[in-house]
Amino acid sequence: MSGAGDGTQPSELADRVAPFRDAVLANADLDELALTMSKAIQPELDVLSSMADLDELAAACPTPTRDAIITWLFGTEYFEGDRDDYHGWRNSCLDQVIARRRGMPISLAVVAIEVARRVGVPMVGVGMPGHFLVGDPADPEWFADPFHGRTAMTVADCEALYAGMGGGRWSVAMVAPTPNRLVVARMLNNLRVACQRDGDAVRLAIVMQLRQQLPEFAAEAPAAHASAAVLN
Repeated sequence: MSGAGDGTQPSELADRVAPFRDAVLANADLDELALTMSKAIQPELDVLSSMADLDELAAACPTPTRDAIITWLFGTEYFEGDRDDYHGWRNSCLDQVIARRRGMPISLAVVAIEVARRVGVPMVGVGMPGHFLVGDPADPEWFADPFHGRTAMTVADCEALYAGMGGGRWSVAMVAPTPNRLVVARMLNNLRVACQRDGDAVRLAIVMQLRQQLPEFAAEAPAAHASAAVLN
């Protein structure tokens, strides 16, 4: 898609972005937000098929508990962190992560959250600076790290992880639950970085339009408009 592009025309951008916009406005579940985001840059994506893949994972989950889900997904089912191409755009697209069993911390967390939701186990995203975890909204002392396949972490464990990454001053607010919209905002940050790194101007233009559907990125309107020039 880099260089030659995918044939997207400026008039098609609104149609590409509309399902994501509608999901944001409807306060949709995380899987719908993530998959409509992915479809905007992969028009061939069948969102319902990817949701069915999550359904199948949930149906196969042998033990519907928070620790067992993490151990099963990131052990038995071989989901793992992509250390070879950590910043690749596919690692920010939920369908690609499900198909490849590889991803970055935030996209692996989305898999865990959505499988857990399907079996009645509440999990939330935890957007710690520099890394992404999952938590239990009813237990402020339980966290899991899908990227490293680690579960049953305490706040103290999270602080140690943060310090080990060279983080600055610690605050317990860093492991507060992250709303779904902000989870997707962070995924869009990663996509923007990936497209800029790869010189992928067409995908970048679409990502910038997706970002405009979130109030957090309203100030980027001039940049989003400028990026769309590649489609003219």
